[in-house]
Amino acid sequence: MRTILVSIVIVTLVGTASAADSPGTTGFQFLRTQVGARPAGMGGSFIAMEGDVQCLYYNPAGVATVTNRAASFTYMKHLLDFNFGFVGFVQPHLGPGNLGIGLSFMDYGDFKRTDGSGAVLGNFSANSLSLAATYSLQPVQNLSIGLSAKYIRAAIETYSADAVAADAGVLYHFPQWMLTLAAGVFNLGQPISAFITHKDDLPMSLRFGLAKKLEHLPLHLSLTFYRYQNEKWHGALGGEFTLSPQAFLRLGYDNVGRELEVGGNRDRFAGASIGLGLVWRNVHMDYALSSLGEVGTLNRFSLSSPF
Repeated sequence: MRTILVSIVIVTLVGTASAADSPGTTGFQFLRTQVGARPAGMGGSFIAMEGDVQCLYYNPAGVATVTNRAASFTYMKHLLDFNFGFVGFVQPHLGPGNLGIGLSFMDYGDFKRTDGSGAVLGNFSANSLSLAATYSLQPVQNLSIGLSAKYIRAAIETYSADAVAADAGVLYHFPQWMLTLAAGVFNLGQPISAFITHKDDLPMSLRFGLAKKLEHLPLHLSLTFYRYQNEKWHGALGGEFTLSPQAFLRLGYDNVGRELEVGGNRDRFAGASIGLGLVWRNVHMDYALSSLGEVGTLNRFSLSSPF
């Protein structure tokens, strides 16, 4: 039992650090992990972006402007060799809006099971997942709204915890200014079962931001402010440069990186990110490198395509 409890603590702490957020008092910390290489390259500042399958995670309202059936896959090698993946799918024109499905999965690998004397009794595994169904539409011109219903599960050895939650978002576009404003609430819900007896709260967050295309530069800027329950406000700034119709360069910074500093030389990069996107025959291939300072770096790879 002691080994299992220690493993739960390790998983929770690493999940928090790798998501580049400050330590909180909630459970299901894997829900903070950024999805998609394109958004991650922009520092996670993506709430006011639209028309991308990865809006399933960042703002369900952004799914309303996806015009073709599309799918996206993301893989990331986490700290301590944890494996993270995301699969998303959007089917447009179902009724008045678009339907999306998103699955996030974290595999923490195998751990040694020992008794009180330290003798090895075998191995056990741990993993977490979130399955979301999203519906988004445009009730009036330039206004998008979206709602996601989620089932969440975390498991370690024979123990598991389950929860249900919802995301809700709104997005308004000002075409004359090439400006978009957005806001949303995420992971609003309740646990329905506990690992043992205590039910952990979900990492509920509030987010709002804007995105602006510059008139005389091939640059799309995005600014996001967010706050997790019982924590202070943070901000993230990202930019996407259009180098050509087939190539994109992305830069970003999340000021939560300051809370990851431990006094090393690489701390000055904590919270910064860079990404590259290429398009080949309608297949979008994206890569992002995110720095956690001395803690390490995260590499994300994504493939997206209409079909």
